[in-house]
Amino acid sequence: MADKDIRGVDITAPLDRIELAGKEYPLRFDLACMRVAEDVYELQYGRSDNFAQIARAVGQGKLGAVMALLYGALLSGIAAEKKEPMTWDEFAEKFRLTSIPAVRELIMARLTEALPKVEEDAENPPQAGEA
Repeated sequence: MADKDIRGVDITAPLDRIELAGKEYPLRFDLACMRVAEDVYELQYGRSDNFAQIARAVGQGKLGAVMALLYGALLSGIAAEKKEPMTWDEFAEKFRLTSIPAVRELIMARLTEALPKVEEDAENPPQAGEA
């Protein structure tokens, strides 16, 4: 497994943990995860999509699909470590896009790129309303 510091900057590293409300939880992407994702779609969203359809929606960046998949992986990871399961409502309340380390890193990088650059001419800083 890659060193944790390397994973923080490698957005292609496999996701094996998620942070929810300041606490880390294990993720496990297996058949049980896929079944739970299908159940979430049916029970929470009223849709009877199969896992292939959910995976396509994840690829399209659909937040509901991402949440369904991660919730399935969370339950599967928690079960593998024999810990107390989390309800969908608890998960939905605690989940943020920044719960995913790679997304957090990507958001911070793009935010930093979007910030205005410091002017070289420190004697004439831009006035309010100027760019």
